[in-house]
Amino acid sequence: MHKLLSLILACGIIMSIFTGCALLDNNGDAANSDELTPTSSVTMGDTEASGLKDKTPVQLYFINEQGNKLAPEIRYIDNAEANKGNAYLATVILKELIKGPEKGSQLQPSIPEGTTVHSDVTIKDGVATVDLSKEFVNKHPGGKKKEQLTLYSIVNSLTEIKEIKSVQFKIEGKVRKEYKGNYQIDVAYPRSAYIITSQPTGNSSNVEAAADNKELTNDNSKEKLKEDTSKDKKTTTEKVDDADDVETIGEIDEELLE
Repeated sequence: MHKLLSLILACGIIMSIFTGCALLDNNGDAANSDELTPTSSVTMGDTEASGLKDKTPVQLYFINEQGNKLAPEIRYIDNAEANKGNAYLATVILKELIKGPEKGSQLQPSIPEGTTVHSDVTIKDGVATVDLSKEFVNKHPGGKKKEQLTLYSIVNSLTEIKEIKSVQFKIEGKVRKEYKGNYQIDVAYPRSAYIITSQPTGNSSNVEAAADNKELTNDNSKEKLKEDTSKDKKTTTEKVDDADDVETIGEIDEELLE
């Protein structure tokens, strides 16, 4: 009987030891779990996600730091705005372009200051009609390259919308034959990928920059020569010659491919 009691007591002691070890292991596992998944990091992730879940990303194109190409900038539009239809979204994108690049960006504005949307964008048969105020023309500095970048910043931004294949321009509700003397704008402009820089923002290649800076210099020289000549010559022949200098869509495409 005494031996039986001793055996039972020994078994009880052994069981107590194993139970204590098991509890210690469980407590240790719980502590390790908390360290691997901090509450603060989960909360931050949820906050960031909720901040973007009600937004639609759109890609805008502004002039790069070197002033020779277009570079993209992502902007987020409220879903409530984006879901009102493609024409409405196109108008929102146009207004965002007019605002210019984000503060602190290395990109340059592409649309003249003071420009406003004269009437909302309309879309018909894949052509988006953009109607801008007179400041779009009057306050633009001119120059072949600068005109090209301004026009295509709008065209490429709006053709990010799949329904839009090309863009037609109007000024104060009317079709205008040419922009600032270098580009014909009474026709619809299709998207051009060639004018978009292949380099990261702020890191355009030296070769690319040098080539386009040379073109900018040539453009400015031509503009100055044209201004000086116009002071002395006002003939009908000159007007015809000037009309011939206006770029057509075909000529623009050839330039972009060079």
